[in-house]
Amino acid sequence: MKENKEMNWKIKFAIIMFVLAVLIFLARYLICGDGEEIIAYLWKHIGFIPIDILIVALVLEEIMGRKEHEAILEKIDMLMGTFFSEIGNDLIAELSKANVNKANTDDLKAIKSWNDKDYDNKLKELKNNPVDFKANIAPEEREDFLNRIQSLLVENREFLVNLINNPNLLEKDEFSSLLLALLHLDEELARRGELTDIKDADFNHLNGDMKRVYSKLVYEWVYYLKYLNKHYPYMISLAIRTNPFDSEADVHVTE
Repeated sequence: MKENKEMNWKIKFAIIMFVLAVLIFLARYLICGDGEEIIAYLWKHIGFIPIDILIVALVLEEIMGRKEHEAILEKIDMLMGTFFSEIGNDLIAELSKANVNKANTDDLKAIKSWNDKDYDNKLKELKNNPVDFKANIAPEEREDFLNRIQSLLVENREFLVNLINNPNLLEKDEFSSLLLALLHLDEELARRGELTDIKDADFNHLNGDMKRVYSKLVYEWVYYLKYLNKHYPYMISLAIRTNPFDSEADVHVTE
């Protein structure tokens, strides 16, 4: 109903404008009597109409396409905040505690003092050299460790599936790749049933799946904090106070 009213208004407006133009040209003809000049003027401008439409269409399409793309990326960046609140931060914390290769993430403890250049340099570094991961877990502790990881994934399985089904994610390959890696790790753990007596070869295979997840998690976390630092500096304080790479991070404000 609303669309019909809007269409009717546009039709009425177009008719009014057309009639008004006819009346103006008619008035000029009656007053000045220069019919040939009016016709020549009309033909000249009618000839330029396709060119005007072409130029306007191309320019508007470019502007609207860019704006739409920026709006989609904005929505995805906002979704990333929910992702890290729901599962990302907890998963990073669990995997970081088990990781024996912490060299590439030690500097993330001091991320509160970073500027845009620091973020860009770190993202470039992570892009070229993904964070290494290997869980240093004794055989008798593997079951508890894997159960904690699986619990996080199972509790958020529906959330992850809903995210991956979001068509806007087609614009963000890195984040989509992270979600697929998480769903794959979830399936690997679920198919094993009881996670008891995990042999070395099998644990090494799971280590590969966890490494894929962890390297992508770290990259997306840094990217998300860069986004907050640039667009929502008042929100980055909480992200820093809950820094999953800093075991001494405290959500409470102390200074």
